[in-house]
Amino acid sequence: MTELIIVSDLHLGRGKNPETGRYYELEAFFYDDDFLRFCRYLCEDAERRDTPFTLVLNGDTFDLLRLDAVPLEGDEQVVSRFAPVMTPSRAAAEVTRILDGHPRFVEALATVLDAGHRIVVLPGNHDIEVQWAPVRDAMRRSIAEHGRIEASRIDAALSRLQFEDWFYYEPGRIWIEHGCQYDPENAFRYPLRADLTEEPDALHEAELDNPIGNFFQRYLYNAFGHITFIVPSTRANSRYMKWLVFNDPQLLLRIIRSHWRFWWQVLRRVGKYPSRQRDQLARAHERQLAAMAERSGLGDDLRAIDALKQTRTDVAATIQSFSRQAVRLVWRLLGVGTLVFGLWFFAIHGLTELRVGLVPKAIAFLGFGFFFLFTAFGAVLYSMFRGRPAVLPQPMRRAAAAIARRLDVPLVTFGHTHDEVLWRQQRKTDESSWYFNTGTWIAVFTHDVLLPRERVQYTFLRVRGTEGELMSWSPGRGEPKPVILLDEAGNAPRESPEPAS
Repeated sequence: MTELIIVSDLHLGRGKNPETGRYYELEAFFYDDDFLRFCRYLCEDAERRDTPFTLVLNGDTFDLLRLDAVPLEGDEQVVSRFAPVMTPSRAAAEVTRILDGHPRFVEALATVLDAGHRIVVLPGNHDIEVQWAPVRDAMRRSIAEHGRIEASRIDAALSRLQFEDWFYYEPGRIWIEHGCQYDPENAFRYPLRADLTEEPDALHEAELDNPIGNFFQRYLYNAFGHITFIVPSTRANSRYMKWLVFNDPQLLLRIIRSHWRFWWQVLRRVGKYPSRQRDQLARAHERQLAAMAERSGLGDDLRAIDALKQTRTDVAATIQSFSRQAVRLVWRLLGVGTLVFGLWFFAIHGLTELRVGLVPKAIAFLGFGFFFLFTAFGAVLYSMFRGRPAVLPQPMRRAAAAIARRLDVPLVTFGHTHDEVLWRQQRKTDESSWYFNTGTWIAVFTHDVLLPRERVQYTFLRVRGTEGELMSWSPGRGEPKPVILLDEAGNAPRESPEPAS
């Protein structure tokens, strides 16, 4: 049985700027040499044990949302600080430029293919464009031109490069997908878009179907510059803001002052086609889903898995939600302001009516002022540190449990969250199933995480037979080591979460 090596969330950006010799500001992947050594180790180990392997790049290999505003050839100028909306041809050109900026990464992929092993590429929410044929052709060209494979072996090597539109599935063994569909803030309503054309209406519909996490990444988070990348979500909002308030408040104020255009961008894009229901996108998704269900033999099971997606926070829905929240916030602020003003007025009036000396009255005024000041300060601190927000992996674990039960597979693995995860679940046959999250290879925002881990983990999942193990590549040792995971008191459930209905 072929061994599986699964990595996810590499988030390759533009790499090095050839004019300056330095990395572009929004680059997050600085580990090309480490990845090359990792792939060489995999090939050497496979040859030593005479065991072929398949390397699965499980989504967000490329980051087409987090790109510096650099014009492509043929662009007249950079008209916006925001990353451009992708068309198939533009996405292909961007992937070509990304790979040009990461030549050692290209060499790593070529090393695996040339050694006779397979590579499977899956899309994520940051590179859903991998479904498009021009993007795949661009990746093949880069490997053929810069992968240092002898000309006589290029065709054979590229035949082992495989692309999937959604998932990789081996019956009775494993289900692999990126997992963003089960994160309510990063799920697409219509994720299957390989057949989408470059017609303006279709592309605008695709932009309207952007999950709010993608939208925030493109139009807001990129303004934070080189601050370590984390998954855009409500918990990212709080973690970013806390860090910025105490470490770089000037940057936060500058972004608030300059990004009023962000909200204009939201309204402009959603209002562009207010009466449309994303018909072309829906039809493309349904066609592709039907063909995939028949080709894979999964049939209704695949439709049921597609229905597990969490699609409550696309851009249009979020604007409605934000509007309702804004109205509630205004009413609350008015209520609290009226209450505070009333208390302050009556307190001041009462103090002025006190028939005491000047010194006691001054002390009373100061004491009352400090009481209000410390009360307000305490309220702000409480709002900032009152506890961690809802745990993102919960819906992903429920989806993994549902998939394991429906397909009766012992292993389900996602990426997306940048956190290494291992949970035991139950299969349909009451045997054990395991849910893994493969983490990431880029630095993670861990200033408030008290775990025995490095900022860069180089994590991957190794599957031998039907046994999976989370591993971490050690550049110093030149070999992998097991990932450290701890049972967290009060956080481990006694039973596996029930699958979503």
